Amino acid sequence: MLAKDKPLKTIMTFLLVICCLWSLVPIILMFMNSFKTGSELSANSWGWPRNFVADNYLRLLSYNGGVIARSYLNGLFVSITYTVLTIAISSLAAYAFSKYKFPGHNILFTLLLATMMIPGEITIPPLYIFFSKIKWLNTYKIQIIPGIANVFCMFMLKQYMDGLPNSLLESARLDGAGHLTVFFRILFPISAPAVGALTILSFLGKWNDYLWPMTMLTKPNIMPIMIILPTLNDKESLWSIPWEIMMAGCSVVILPLIIVFFIFQKHFMSSVVIGAVKE
Repeated sequence: MLAKDKPLKTIMTFLLVICCLWSLVPIILMFMNSFKTGSELSANSWGWPRNFVADNYLRLLSYNGGVIARSYLNGLFVSITYTVLTIAISSLAAYAFSKYKFPGHNILFTLLLATMMIPGEITIPPLYIFFSKIKWLNTYKIQIIPGIANVFCMFMLKQYMDGLPNSLLESARLDGAGHLTVFFRILFPISAPAVGALTILSFLGKWNDYLWPMTMLTKPNIMPIMIILPTLNDKESLWSIPWEIMMAGCSVVILPLIIVFFIFQKHFMSSVVIGAVKE
């Protein structure tokens, strides 16, 4: 690196660090405010807690007969199940479109991609009528199954698999491996970077989903936490909305996202640099 480039690199690094720290400010404030009482939060919303109080988390767990704890488990069950099924179906579909040529291959793939151009919001009314007819409303099925055929995941995995050499698959077939053996023993492990990145995105999308469950569910006992959390209210609070409990709830909600990211961080970061260097 030239000497004249060092000051520019130092300035850019400094600016990036400032931007990263500034983006963490809301999260830090949320976490700090979750340990404050309601009166302290109203008087000291930007400062460090004078006395750390864990009562907000206890009130959160016992809120309305434990509905928050139940909705938290609902959200985990729905998000994990949805993510596993989405990755399984998308990877198998990507394998078929990438490594096999069958009649109507290109037409079917184009039609699937065309569905990504349709806003999901305009399909909700007919889907609501359809699922009400088959009695899927207010069930776990309606929170999981309708979205597992994820075209975006299929497309991204297909693009990744297109770059994998066919010689590996042909060698395995010569050794007597079947289609599923080739997929599970060779292609899927090699696709780990793309799978890891899409696992994070799929879990994040379902965990943060609000519109779909809000439309299709009316029973609190099967709602995910993202639907229940905004409805918090407490007569003992200084406000109609107990912001100190809300901060505790938000702090708890981000934990699964952090855990999932750190589990798949290696694969996610490796997927980011795919194609960045050409040999």
